[in-house]
Amino acid sequence: MAHRTIPLSDLKVGMYLIGVDRSWLHTPFLRHKFEISAQSEIDTLRASGIAQVTIDTERGLDLAVSEVKPVDPTPALENQPGALSSSVTTAVPQERTAVMLADNLALAKQRRTEWINRLNHIFDGTRATGLVSYAEASQLVDEMIGFIFERQAACYAVMGLREQDPTLHEHGLTVCTLSVIIGQALSYPREVLQHLGVAALLHDVGLARLPKNILKRTKSMSPAQQALYDSHPAQGLMVLEKSGVCDVEVLSIVKHHHAAQSIPIGAVGQSNKDQAYAALVGIVDQYDELLTGQTGGPPMSSNQAMTQLYQRYRDQPYLLDQVSYLIRAIGVFPLYSLVALKSGEVGVVGSITPGKAHLPLVYLCRDAKGVSCAPPQEIDFALEPEGGRSIHDIRDPRREGIDVESILRQVAA
Repeated sequence: MAHRTIPLSDLKVGMYLIGVDRSWLHTPFLRHKFEISAQSEIDTLRASGIAQVTIDTERGLDLAVSEVKPVDPTPALENQPGALSSSVTTAVPQERTAVMLADNLALAKQRRTEWINRLNHIFDGTRATGLVSYAEASQLVDEMIGFIFERQAACYAVMGLREQDPTLHEHGLTVCTLSVIIGQALSYPREVLQHLGVAALLHDVGLARLPKNILKRTKSMSPAQQALYDSHPAQGLMVLEKSGVCDVEVLSIVKHHHAAQSIPIGAVGQSNKDQAYAALVGIVDQYDELLTGQTGGPPMSSNQAMTQLYQRYRDQPYLLDQVSYLIRAIGVFPLYSLVALKSGEVGVVGSITPGKAHLPLVYLCRDAKGVSCAPPQEIDFALEPEGGRSIHDIRDPRREGIDVESILRQVAA
């Protein structure tokens, strides 16, 4: 068997992949050996921070003799955090890592503000005309996918910095962002990601046609109000059809997202796939509603919301699989998350240890007495001795009065 290690930039469709320069646990691929069949798979490898790959030249294409060049044995720098569980190689100075993380977070905040304004304009148009500007929504999602490919962790992090009572368009943007992140983790083709993203962005567009007091589901709703709220998927489908939308996948997701379907994501058959995409958007929709308290209950932490979804669908294997995809995409302690130690110390996650997602590198910014650490102190939990310090839970930076971007810039100062 002939193996060759090459830079990712030389990987081509038709080559047979058998290895990458990082743990497979920190890539979105469920298979570890496969033939590259589309450019989107190479893009996903790049988004995961992979720089070098190993190919089997007997089972797939090889490089031409003129293309063969030495491979740098030094681990490559991940210029952008890829998947939420992405780690930056320890060969890179932590100060530089912190700068990159801070810059990505700042840019993600800026982009999200722009996207919210554009989506607000789209929803305002729907309220006024009963139609939706599908071309504008498609263009927005196209831009989002490219940005999310490179900065998944930062895009997820800024979702947690919004207000607990989001507007209709903010909720749509969040569901779109997280659906695309999970779709990328599942290696969905670019065309599927586009349809998934647009449908997630507009999944509640039907609510724009209902009275404002029906926009959020509450425990005090009358049966009539509940019935009106439950009609919003059908209302959304009507808006899209009147607007001339003919993308079958998008129409199916909007129609069925509120009634999760027990269909496996890997199911064969176009109809089953469409229902699976709708179920995925539906799970993400419920997750965000639990985070923000849109169902009438108190806002939950990420861990609480995922636990509730797990319990809710524990007896429905296919839906439970989709909850598991959500958990995998977000990770145990995502980059940028604020964590509290059992000692009472608080810090920001700055790097994930490959194969040990529960043992990240953290920048402590507050000691056990609640006093700010200046500069933040680095602690690598993968190197902590048995019985040493450990992480207790994830905290909300806003409630704790901590600016994550500022902490990262202090590390780099």
